[in-house]
Amino acid sequence: MLPLRYPKELLPISYCFLPKENSIRPKLSIEFSLENFKIAGITKCFVVVPDWKPEIMRYLGDGIDFGMTIAYLHNSRVQGLADAIFTMEPWSEDVITALALPDTQFYPSDAFSLLLAKMNKKNADVVLGIFPTEEPQHFGTVEINDEGMILGVEDKPLNPKSNNIWGIAVWNTIFWKFFKSYKKSVADGVSISEIFQGAVAEGLRVFGESFEQGVYYDIGRIDHLPFVLKGQGFAQHA
Repeated sequence: MLPLRYPKELLPISYCFLPKENSIRPKLSIEFSLENFKIAGITKCFVVVPDWKPEIMRYLGDGIDFGMTIAYLHNSRVQGLADAIFTMEPWSEDVITALALPDTQFYPSDAFSLLLAKMNKKNADVVLGIFPTEEPQHFGTVEINDEGMILGVEDKPLNPKSNNIWGIAVWNTIFWKFFKSYKKSVADGVSISEIFQGAVAEGLRVFGESFEQGVYYDIGRIDHLPFVLKGQGFAQHA
């Protein structure tokens, strides 16, 4: 989205009505992930923030306005998503971790509730939320069998084997221990999709929850925003 210098996580991508105040306020990209967490009963959140995005901390504060407890982890290394996620590892003992990217929007809104239910039902170490897309080459694609077990994960393949991508995830401490074994590779820029694939190859219980009617948007791509200026008018995207 360059040359935009504003954090894409704080882009207002919709508006909501506040009945008590009888007013309308913008709803920012990062709020969608927080709302999905809250629906699933997840009320403690870590947000990884680099030096150049302090506005995120100023906007979210301690999380009380969003019904959550929010803390911030600093990481300005620019070594990819896996490295950003690994920033939380020292705080991961004895917890189930849920991952959402703050510059994405996805439906259904109870997606995390369904992932956690699948984790309990299958005694899974990892559960990926799987969404259909017409552009799998831009995401991490997944292959899944009829029992919901993940057979393979590939990061941004040139020739995708599937139109299904993972967009959100939950995992337990067993996966965190496996993730820790990738510490050096994470520093070298290995992707989180490659680590998920490593978990599959290692025999961890990696499952998927498919949302065949779901949607997943990357707000970091201008063509995924709800409205894109074209010529003299606006074209609305479904």
